[in-house]
Parts: sequence; structure tokens; C-alpha cells
Amino acid sequence: MYEAGAEQINCNGRIIELPSLEVVRPAPKMPSDANIDWLLHIYFTRREFTRCRRLIERELNRHLNAEYLYFVQGLIDREEGNHIEALRHLQRSVELNPQNIETYKEIGRTLYVMGRFSQALGVFREAEQRSPRKDHEIYHYLGELLYRAATTQTQLELAKKQQDEARAYFELAVQTGRKMESHVRLAELYRKDKQYQQAIDVLENCLHLTPENAEVLIEISVLYLKINETQKAYDRLAEVVNIERKCSHMPKGLLAFGAILQSRNDVDGALSKYSQIANAEPEIAELWNNIGLCFFKKQKFIAAVSSLRKSVWLSPLNYNALYNLSLIYIAFCLRKLDDVDNAFVALERSSSMATCQQAAGRNPLVFLNFALFCYETGRLTMAAEQYNRFISQSQDLMLPTEYKFQATKLKSLLRISNHGHGMLLDASDSNETALGTAPDMRPDELPLEVNAVVSRN
Repeated sequence: MYEAGAEQINCNGRIIELPSLEVVRPAPKMPSDANIDWLLHIYFTRREFTRCRRLIERELNRHLNAEYLYFVQGLIDREEGNHIEALRHLQRSVELNPQNIETYKEIGRTLYVMGRFSQALGVFREAEQRSPRKDHEIYHYLGELLYRAATTQTQLELAKKQQDEARAYFELAVQTGRKMESHVRLAELYRKDKQYQQAIDVLENCLHLTPENAEVLIEISVLYLKINETQKAYDRLAEVVNIERKCSHMPKGLLAFGAILQSRNDVDGALSKYSQIANAEPEIAELWNNIGLCFFKKQKFIAAVSSLRKSVWLSPLNYNALYNLSLIYIAFCLRKLDDVDNAFVALERSSSMATCQQAAGRNPLVFLNFALFCYETGRLTMAAEQYNRFISQSQDLMLPTEYKFQATKLKSLLRISNHGHGMLLDASDSNETALGTAPDMRPDELPLEVNAVVSRN
């Protein structure tokens, strides 16, 4: 027998208490001088923000530790996307206790999320000065912010100084903590400075944190190739393949294997790896992009075009495949079949995609190649427009001198003469493939960009 609204039932003559069905209980009553920080912490870690807010509102005026209440309120505001309110509450907390380093760190994180990187850098520097101990989180964020500043810096000397300082902070972060992101960033900076063995050592230590991390294993294999340790590179890639078979993941290992073979001009070996992927998971855009470039090297032009068109069909917004397709059109359709229109359309689409996707990663040489094509085909106004896009997209990047020379040469040609021939540039020479190795091209080949499966941040 059940009585509606009651918290008891009569079962065979026995009264049984029912558990409460109330979803949100009121905060328990506490003595006026009790410390309820522990209860607030429990509610917050459970993400029970409604209870947190009720408790904060009730206790704020009479609580002896208002600092912690404002601190938790700021964290809740940030979780809910109210960044301005989060900063206001965190600032109130730090005013009540300027010695609490955790509050400074949360203010810095909030500014980082808001995109106020210079302000965040200042806050983390202050946190570093105030901290009584070595804090790997502070070091990591300082490294991230300085590295970001270096990549957007127009003055090369200042950019190098910021990059060196970022590396020093990542080294401190690795020494004092076990944050995987710090290891990856430090290895990336070592790699940029061509200190490949140091990068390998850092990533090998990172494997103690994540033993079956496919991206880390692939990066290690690439670095081993840089120092001509081919067998060790293949051993690491074999580990990736075994992990993917066991976990039914996307075959990054095989794709990486193929891209490495492809970069070393072992086209048949690369196609063998790609065929294994195609049999299992044929709908991978990067796979067909690489297959198309392999067929291009084998002078099988129809198969190359078909493969690249399939890559575009699988990923219409992937400008790499469009870019490679356009270069093949230029190399053969334009010169042998006189199909200028298709070459122009493909290059125009790749330029448009590169413009739309510039936040995810820029490749200004796409615009320079398009400008050179437009000049060669007599589209001088559009050539000038694409040249200006190249300048706009590359002014804060450290491009090789030869590309700047070609851009200057094109600028001069556009001013002096309406006749002449431009020279196509290879976008893959400035931006290494995702595996870190640029393909070796013969002088009689038109250089193309190889896009592997693993992308860089």
C-alpha cells in the first residue's frame, strides 16, 4: 500500500522509509562561524553549480573566508562562459588574499581563454614572481604565451628571443611536472632548432605518460629519420600500426608509413601501404591526396587526377587537394591539352579555401602560385590581387629568402612588362609535411605539396 505524498509505505504490516526523491536539496544549515569551504568544493567538483550558487549567496555576507567564495564563483562563471563576471569575482578574491597563487593562475587562464594573451602573459609573470615554489603550470602557460607571441612577431630578433624564452620555460615545466603538452611543445621547439636528438629524448620521456599515443610515436619516427635512424623509425611506426589494429582506430600509422616512403621517392612502397588502407577505410581524403601524388610521380596523369578529385569529393573544403589538383592541371592540362580554364578554376577554388581556412593554418604560397599562373595567362589585374594577398598573409611569417625573391621578381614584372613567364613555386618547401619531411623532387618535375594525415598545431 502506498500513500501519495508520504515518505513511508506499509509493506506486510511493516513501515518502510522511502528515500527522498527531491532533486536539489537545500544547503545544510551550519553554525554561523563554521567553515563550509569543504562543502562548496564538493558541490563544485560534482558540477552542481546551482547548489554552489545558493551556498555562496547565503554565506557570502557572514562567511569568514569570502575569498574562497569569490574564487569558486569566478570558476563557475568561466565554466558557463561569463568571462567578464569570472574576472570580476576572481579579482575580488585576489584582493582579499594577494598571496594566493592559484587565484592568479585562474585569472591568467581566463584571460587566455578570452584571447587577451598579452594580459595573460603579464598575470602569469606576476604569479611566477609571487610563487614560493616552482610551479609547472605557470611555466607551461608562460611558454605557451611566449611561443604564441614569437609566431606572430614581425621582428625576427625579438621573435627569436621570445622563442628561446618559451623553450626555457617549457624545459622548466618538463622538469617540475608531468604535463604531456609541455613535452610536445618542447620537442617542437627543439625540432625547429634542428636539435633532433633532444626532441627525441623529450618525446621518449613523454611516452611514460601516454605509452600508446600514436601522434607522439609518429613524431618520434619522423625525428629518427632526420638523424638517419631508419630502423628505429620503422619500429616506432610498427608500434603505431599495432595499436591501431588493436583499438580499431583510423590507420594513421600506415598513412604515416606511406607518406615517409613517398617523401623518400619509394612510390611503389608508399602505394603498397596506401592500398592496405584503401581496402579497410577507403573514405579518407588525405589518403587519396597522397595516392594522387604517387600516380603523378609515376606519370599516370589520369589516375592522379581521378584520385585527387576523389579527395576533393570526400573533403570539399580541403584546399590541399585542390591545390595539388590545380598544379597537375597546370603541369599537363595547361601545357599539353591547353586546358587553361580548368587550371584557373582549380587554383581559384584552392585560393578561396585557403582564405577561408587561414585561422586553422596559413599557406601564403598558394596565393603566390596563383599570382604567377595569372601572370603567365595574361590576367594581370588578378595577378596583382593574388600577389597582395600573398604579401598580407606572409608578412608575419619567416619565409625562405628565395620565395621573397620570386615575389619581388613578380612585382617587378607586373610593373614593367605584360609579357614573360612566371615560375611556379612549391608550397611544400616552406611548410613541411605533417610528418616533417618534404618530398625530394627532380628538377624536371613540377613540385607538389604532400599532405599527410597527422596535422600540426
